[in-house]
Amino acid sequence: MAAPVPQSHTAVVAAARQLPADGAQPGGGSRTGGGQFASGQFGSGQFGTIKVGDGSVRIGDRVCAGNCNGTVNGSNGGQGGICAGLCNGSANGGTGTTGAPGREGGIGGQGGICAGICGGSANGGTGGTGGAAVGTGDGGRGGKGGTGGICLGLGCESGGMGGRGGTGGAG
Repeated sequence: MAAPVPQSHTAVVAAARQLPADGAQPGGGSRTGGGQFASGQFGSGQFGTIKVGDGSVRIGDRVCAGNCNGTVNGSNGGQGGICAGLCNGSANGGTGTTGAPGREGGIGGQGGICAGICGGSANGGTGGTGGAAVGTGDGGRGGKGGTGGICLGLGCESGGMGGRGGTGGAG
């Protein structure tokens, strides 16, 4: 069993402030009984809307716990998120952006954090493709791969690795 991911007191308090109290629902109204968190979404804060359903709890596109295969990945060179549970292919950094003509591609995003079943998770993103040549010059260099993240659990032999460098631009 993987160790729990440490959380800062500030992050926990900030998330708790977003939860509805005494059955109150976002936008008004109320719901009674235990079905308040059964499915759907509630609250919204700095990480995004909390969604419960399909065997997982997600906070925006940054945090997922439960059945979370292929989630909380970065995009456009963005950092991977945090995943706990069944997380194959999750919390990876995003691929760097393509370079402008003749310029270097963007850096791949940093891998996030995975705890649980993590095959192919928390890896750095691939560097972006270099921009095409301007006129008769050379194309831009491919971007640097992102730094690997933290992987704790099963499948980490293919997790937490740095990303590959991007392809050079045509020229």
